[in-house]
Amino acid sequence: MVSSPSAFRFVVGFAAVVVIVAGLKAAAPLLVPFILSLFIALLLSPTLHWLVRKGIPKPLSFAMVIFFVFVLFVSLTGVVSSYVADLFAHAEDWQRAMMENLHKWILYLSERGIHVDQELFFSMVQPQKLFGFTLSLVKNTSMLLSNSLLIFFTVVFMLIESFSIKKKIRYIEKFGTSGLSDRIDAFTDRINHYFTLKAFTSLITGLWIVAVLYFFDVPYPVLWGIGGFMLNFIPVIGSIIAAIPPVLLTLATHGFSDAFWVAGWFLVINVTIGNLLEPRIMGRGLELSELVVFVSLVFWGWVFGKVGMLLAVPLTMVVKFALETNRSMRWIAVLLSDTVKKE
Repeated sequence: MVSSPSAFRFVVGFAAVVVIVAGLKAAAPLLVPFILSLFIALLLSPTLHWLVRKGIPKPLSFAMVIFFVFVLFVSLTGVVSSYVADLFAHAEDWQRAMMENLHKWILYLSERGIHVDQELFFSMVQPQKLFGFTLSLVKNTSMLLSNSLLIFFTVVFMLIESFSIKKKIRYIEKFGTSGLSDRIDAFTDRINHYFTLKAFTSLITGLWIVAVLYFFDVPYPVLWGIGGFMLNFIPVIGSIIAAIPPVLLTLATHGFSDAFWVAGWFLVINVTIGNLLEPRIMGRGLELSELVVFVSLVFWGWVFGKVGMLLAVPLTMVVKFALETNRSMRWIAVLLSDTVKKE
């Protein structure tokens, strides 16, 4: 039996959070396309409104942005679908070739006096499971693109709504939520800042990956470049996951030496982009602690799958913003922050 009102509120609040999280996880197939559409719309909205401010008529500005989104979706869907079909058609051959090249490498080491226990090595590394993980990763990406038509139309209607949403929020402020419009503007500015700069660094990452893989003649360099672009949005481990498929495929098609060089180039790309470029141009604008970013990656990945990992940072920023608007919950927002601001 709960002995105090504060304890009772805590139990009820905890139970409510559990129910909400369970509902989000159960509704993930329905919610994920709409959440992804929302953040795509947030990314495109500044460009749309910038074109309008430059004097371009609103219908023409809208048509230009929508045409760009349509071409992008069609191109991505076509390229990824064709590459994925070919990859799965040759998957068994490449998996067999990868295992043969690993055996050759172990034999090469044995001839030079370096003994490697094959059974222990393969039980620890489990290259077949790694290759299976690669195929599942590619399959999940292609399944995400299968919802591209739904995502496209959702983005279209969200961009239409963006012209009137501020008027609606200002009207809502009359009912005792003063300052809501300013707080939402500040929040969307942070989200747009994060997504714009992250898209820029991810584009550099993707193009660099394509160039390296073209040089080493690795199959499907464009596919792995697109994967590198998308996975760069996942904090902490995204760049590591992006390296696994092309390195394994290089091992299958070119042997251990080239696979080692490709892995080295991925390390160079990740250090340059993640440790040098991103901190310089992005700064500390997220206002989330490093621990919270990592935990959010695990949590949202569990709730929404791989797309949840992709959107872990912005989703956590949404939660933090909601907590900041409630004085009784603001202490939780402080725990999520990287610094403590003075009131």
